[in-house]
Amino acid sequence: MYTDFLSDRPFIQNEYEEAEWDSASGLAPVEIDRSIRAFAAANPKMAPCLVIANGYRILLENAQLAINEHTMFPDKLHHGGTYERDAKGSVLEVFTKERYDRTFQRRCPAIWAQRGVLRFSGLSVPDTDVWHTLMDWKEVLRLGAKGLLDRAIQQKEKHRADGTLDGKKSDFYDSVIICYTAILSYMKRLCSASTCVPRYAEALKNLLVAPPATLYEALCLSHLFLNVEELGRERCRAYGPIDELYLPYYEADLSAGRETEESVVEMFRYFWQKVAAEKRYADQPICIGKMWTDDNAPAARLIENMLDAYTELDIHNPKIHVRCNNHLSDRLLTRIMKMIRAGHSSIVLINDETVFRAYEKIGLSRDIANEYIPLGCYESTLMGLEDSRICAAWINLVKACEYTITGGRDLLTHLYIGLHTEEPKSWEEFLATYYRYLAEHCELVMNNVNEMSHYAYEANPSPILSGTEKTCIEQGKDYFDGGMTYRNQSIKCFAIATAVDSLLAVKKYVYEKGVVTLTELRDALEKNWIGYETLRAQIKNDPVKFGNNIAEADDLARDIFRFCSDHIIGKPTSTGGVFRMGCDSVNMAEGYGARTGASADGRGAREPLSKNLRPVNGMERQGITALIQSVCHLDNTDFVDGAPLDFIVHPSAVEGEEGIKAMKALVRTFFRSGGFAIQGNILSLDTLRDAQAHPEKYPNLQVRVCGWNEYFVNMNITVQNDFINRLAGIEQ
Repeated sequence: MYTDFLSDRPFIQNEYEEAEWDSASGLAPVEIDRSIRAFAAANPKMAPCLVIANGYRILLENAQLAINEHTMFPDKLHHGGTYERDAKGSVLEVFTKERYDRTFQRRCPAIWAQRGVLRFSGLSVPDTDVWHTLMDWKEVLRLGAKGLLDRAIQQKEKHRADGTLDGKKSDFYDSVIICYTAILSYMKRLCSASTCVPRYAEALKNLLVAPPATLYEALCLSHLFLNVEELGRERCRAYGPIDELYLPYYEADLSAGRETEESVVEMFRYFWQKVAAEKRYADQPICIGKMWTDDNAPAARLIENMLDAYTELDIHNPKIHVRCNNHLSDRLLTRIMKMIRAGHSSIVLINDETVFRAYEKIGLSRDIANEYIPLGCYESTLMGLEDSRICAAWINLVKACEYTITGGRDLLTHLYIGLHTEEPKSWEEFLATYYRYLAEHCELVMNNVNEMSHYAYEANPSPILSGTEKTCIEQGKDYFDGGMTYRNQSIKCFAIATAVDSLLAVKKYVYEKGVVTLTELRDALEKNWIGYETLRAQIKNDPVKFGNNIAEADDLARDIFRFCSDHIIGKPTSTGGVFRMGCDSVNMAEGYGARTGASADGRGAREPLSKNLRPVNGMERQGITALIQSVCHLDNTDFVDGAPLDFIVHPSAVEGEEGIKAMKALVRTFFRSGGFAIQGNILSLDTLRDAQAHPEKYPNLQVRVCGWNEYFVNMNITVQNDFINRLAGIEQ
């Protein structure tokens, strides 16, 4: 039985790796996998949603359990996967991923093959994005598991009585009913197995028949639902607006004397440690700030209780999204800045005003947009209303420059992806050709996404997620079959700094100064700058780079994004919605960078591309104020899908109370100037170099990677060097 957190923590930190599964409680993963596949093979003509639902049923009703008596949240299910980075998924996730791929290979083979070419070239990875999801947490907590099941049964009978229950709707409702019946069975199994944790067993007993009535029950149900949904292909990429969701329970508990503020802090110590132990890739998001309107209100106390527990643990998972309105509390901002300065940098601050204006661009009012939740890293979505597919595709902005130089031939694959152009004779012609390629890339990617989306429901029916969504249940439609009110797709245009710096290098050194011909530049890139070292040094040392408040570079960045927005934002999707745009980026080293040839800014083949809205590493020469001015020169309201500014500040610049004042002023200036989101690190070059050489001295050194944090010593050498190279440029 758990006693106090400090005593119990050693038994919780690595509880998933060290789990002792009860062999008498059920079947091992290999047997579960065999049962799921046998069921599918025995029912080849069954609707996909029913096959998947029965996969959940088999797993939830039969998999082995483990109960950790050292925590308030003791449940674990032996699903065959782990949440560690790059680890395999559960047996059900592996099974659903195979079906997902086979569906597209069979249904749209040409589009699937084109997707492979685009991915291989580093230009894009179009997809339907069924894995970044957000269940309607308000409905989960309002109705509870049994209430959600009852609602599905009632809606099915309503359609039957109305004469609108066709075979497809019937299959949909049955898939939800199967899943939620299995969830209740799973809860009963956990209840019986948890006698060593009486409080948890009692909470489950209550939750089997009613929605949560206490904060503890709300946390138990939230954790259980998130983990159950993630047994399949989806990832539930937010716990929702937890200050809004948990506030009624918090107030009721304090009022009734069930909890004190200290007991709430202790509860969150256990809860955050549970989330951290699960080690989800890119970390598990939570959102705070929506309800903090008065420093003395209960919502402020709840948030501070949660942050007190979080700060003590020195963890980076969960990661924290902070919604910031025009009346952002100085007390909250001070608290967040102190956390970041102390190294708890798994935090991003998001500007409500910019998000509202971005939603207005796709036709949604502020009243509706006020319900947005940051999803995944920093992307916005409307909980209970929007299927936003936040990562439907990325577009590599550098590729259009590469193809303009080569005439359309990819430097690494030697493939011609689309256009095949002649050598431009002037800078104006070069830039026009760049935009021709960029327009083609936008069209290729959006068409690929639209074609694949026709088969999203067949490829990945989502009965558990859909069961939480009121609109899905009322219509009898799956989340991925048009069940949501707003059905959008999101395209991310990334590597803006590498693209701008490359274009300006071509402009100056080919067309203005005539230092090199375009043919010679193409040869330099094909040879990865070997034999052209002097030219490469000239280009790299040129001061006109994006991110330094230089008009020529910033104007070009603004124009490129404006061109992309004209070709993407508001264009119709095959899902019945519109396309949205973002500019954040991931995998700029191992992924897209590794598939992109040398670029005209002096970057070597397969080296990292620029991330998010930050400059190319080593090119950030005028400080954080100049970077903010460059980023805010862009129209951040084009980026409803995310536009993060990453900062790195030396610790000496933010010492003492004056340092906190400077950090707060930086954030407020950024937001007043129209910025979308800001995140960053307080780091020194010496610290990172020493941590690379002596990792044992820095086990808890966190760095903000992209939309999540990692411990520096756990990152591979390529990613470590990416940070070291950036700091070397800043501190030179």
